[in-house]
Amino acid sequence: MEAEARCGPTAPGSDSPVSTSRSAWRGLAVSFRVAWDGVVETALHQRNMRIHLVAGILVALIGSAVRLGAAEDLALAFCVFLVLSAEVANSALEALVDLVTRERHDRARAAKDAGAGAVLVLAVGSVLVLAVVLLHAWPRIDAARAPALRQAALGLPLALTAALLLAPRPRPRAADRALAATGAALLVALAMASANLAFTALAALLFAASAAAAHRRRTPHKA
Repeated sequence: MEAEARCGPTAPGSDSPVSTSRSAWRGLAVSFRVAWDGVVETALHQRNMRIHLVAGILVALIGSAVRLGAAEDLALAFCVFLVLSAEVANSALEALVDLVTRERHDRARAAKDAGAGAVLVLAVGSVLVLAVVLLHAWPRIDAARAPALRQAALGLPLALTAALLLAPRPRPRAADRALAATGAALLVALAMASANLAFTALAALLFAASAAAAHRRRTPHKA
């Protein structure tokens, strides 16, 4: 009681531990949303990002079709995220250069070329990693031919559906909804027979980005 008398009641508007915790979680949620918006905007405006998303889904299908070793799993997943991150960073660099100057300038061109070159190096390196993983794991892939073919029968239509969603062509809203629903159904079927649910989750994340880009094309983002 004495302690309460000395401290007095909490002043209106002061931050309590509960409100501070809520504000921290709210700020974290906003930061995630902003970061997701950056990925979606890049997919919306950058052709190479759309290609990388579809390619990432195909890589995820390989990981979900056959059980690989931990090293192979990490290598494939790391390459997918590296290439996507590099493309987002390159898009940010291009936007920054355009913000500074719209005039043709050697340094502006060099900055954009360097960013694109970094993405190219990572993409080529990722293809080499994929080739090494496939060669190393080919006996296991061959032994699991039937499950792999089943996953391919579901996964290739999924990649095609993502590509159609990402295609910057006018189409009815109902078409986008049908494509999104088809992709969701294919993902459920993939998950039920997946050899590695982590890669199925990766495919779902990349497909979600594709669907979000299609939705954003119809409803422009407001700051």
